[in-house]
Amino acid sequence: MEFRPGFFRSSEPEWAKNCFDESELKKRIMQVLIAQGEKPTPVKVQKGFKTISKRRDITNTISTIKQVGGEAEYISVDVTNSADLTAKLAPVIQRFGAITGIIHGAGNLADKLIEKKSEQDFETVYNTKIEGLESLLSCVQPSQLDFIVLFSSFVAFYGNPGQSDYALANEILNKYAYVLKRKYPNCRVLSIGWGPWDGGMVTPELKKFFAQQDMELISVDVGAKMLIDELNSPDQETPQILVMSRPILGSPKQLSPEKQTFRIQRKLILAENSFVCDHVIASHPVLPAMCGISWLANTCEQLYPGYKFFSCDNYKVLKGIVFDNTLANSYTLDLKEINKSQGEIEFEAVVSSESTRKIPHYHYKTQIKLVQAIPQATTYESFNSTQDPALLSLSPYQNGTLFHKPRFQGVKRILNISPQGLTVQCSLQSLDVKQQGKFPVQAFNAYTADILFQALLVWVRYFDDLGSLPLQFNKLEQFSLIPFNQDFYISLEIDSRSDNRVVANATAHDDQGTIYLKIDQMQVTSSSRLNHLFMENTCSDVACSSF
Repeated sequence: MEFRPGFFRSSEPEWAKNCFDESELKKRIMQVLIAQGEKPTPVKVQKGFKTISKRRDITNTISTIKQVGGEAEYISVDVTNSADLTAKLAPVIQRFGAITGIIHGAGNLADKLIEKKSEQDFETVYNTKIEGLESLLSCVQPSQLDFIVLFSSFVAFYGNPGQSDYALANEILNKYAYVLKRKYPNCRVLSIGWGPWDGGMVTPELKKFFAQQDMELISVDVGAKMLIDELNSPDQETPQILVMSRPILGSPKQLSPEKQTFRIQRKLILAENSFVCDHVIASHPVLPAMCGISWLANTCEQLYPGYKFFSCDNYKVLKGIVFDNTLANSYTLDLKEINKSQGEIEFEAVVSSESTRKIPHYHYKTQIKLVQAIPQATTYESFNSTQDPALLSLSPYQNGTLFHKPRFQGVKRILNISPQGLTVQCSLQSLDVKQQGKFPVQAFNAYTADILFQALLVWVRYFDDLGSLPLQFNKLEQFSLIPFNQDFYISLEIDSRSDNRVVANATAHDDQGTIYLKIDQMQVTSSSRLNHLFMENTCSDVACSSF
């Protein structure tokens, strides 16, 4: 029995109607095959079942669209045949008007090890993705499109045995997205590297495999919502994203001895980084100094999967990033490998931007170290947990000592303070992924780490009655992420002080003294002018009022 295109274009066969049980429907397909004198092989039965199921899905989808007031037209066409596609689309365009958006989701698989693949296997997979896209673009005026969405795959990013052609085709889609975005800047162009969906090309065997990998499948409802959210996102500039329940962590690869350099561009806008609305000085949101480390550490880890961020040396805040009229159109991260071995990789990192007059501005500079294995955390031996009763009423966020709003208010109690240092008890409520914007908690938690600088700001205000801001530090070592929603402590030891600068060592640890993070020679600059600017900690930008 051949379930040819058009076999039941307007309606399904009588023998299949009102039969929704899979086993019963397959039984009826077998009976039809036998009646036609054919052998009911599992392949033929499954093919018939899929044909009926797909047709039902199409019918149900069109019906659902109509129920909510929309209209839809379904056409069956080879997407790689541009002439046929143009002809089939002509009456649709005449009926509905010009096409203003493309979602390219066509795909084929021919899973085999590369030495067993034929040219036909490759063309089947490749042409559907790439020639299909070119065919779609040839049928419209791309400059008039509101959006172009390309369904790529996580396989393009991570690879997968037997899918070299599929990985290649999807990675070309990813690169195509960058080209299209550059060519049509007013169009929302997005290539989505989907993780495995619950349905489609994911067979029961693949479902079992993904379950063993602790990888959740994306349901149709969740995937559809994520697509809509991305199309409506304030971020209209990012042309490529990866959607998975969790990243796939590979083993560290053999390093080449050649030292490489990397240049990576990033655009920052207030609407995508709502957390800065709680980090405001002089009425303008300011990017926290610790976000610079997050930016660099996350990027370095992504370049070398399997290696982990451990330390940061000679970190300098050269020019803070303020979300006002000085915000640059884009920021450039330059990474230069300065040391490589099988155990660790060191980078020199610089973040810069250009003014409208092409004058370079340098924002952050440091050296980042990645290692294969993080050293075991040591214990902070000088932990002083004694509570000074006189400090119980001290409220640094309310009295102007600290300018930070709720998403950064991690200092819960100042336990003790002296000319030699202080101890604070801390806990910070977690920020959801959307609030974290371009600075997600991955290699480094900039939000909890920010409290180490806050502790020094508290000490400077207490003894010098001055506001202060981060300048630099000599070394940061991270043994584990400082957690959200959990008590931890910061022990501060003053090293030196002058009229406008204070240098200290700070350690974040748990109640047993086990160290999360420590910073040596942390330096801030202080000024009486900052006392007044700290009081102006409400953002004047209308974008902040919506968060």
